[in-house]
Amino acid sequence: MTTTITFRGIEFDVDYDFYPGEKATWDYPGCPPCVETIGEITHNGTDFTEFLEEHEDEIAQIIYEQEHV
Repeated sequence: MTTTITFRGIEFDVDYDFYPGEKATWDYPGCPPCVETIGEITHNGTDFTEFLEEHEDEIAQIIYEQEHV
């Protein structure tokens, strides 16, 4: 999937994989939905993935709240 987010005042295009989660059953606790993998983060066609690697969790949260809540 691809989306556009604003991170620290700059718009980035982010390619990511979304995991929809699994429902709990009587013998399995289930698994919540989440942004599973961030593949590429670009701005105006320039790849910033390596530069923003330490912020992946924060970016994943922004994507989840923007696209899947």
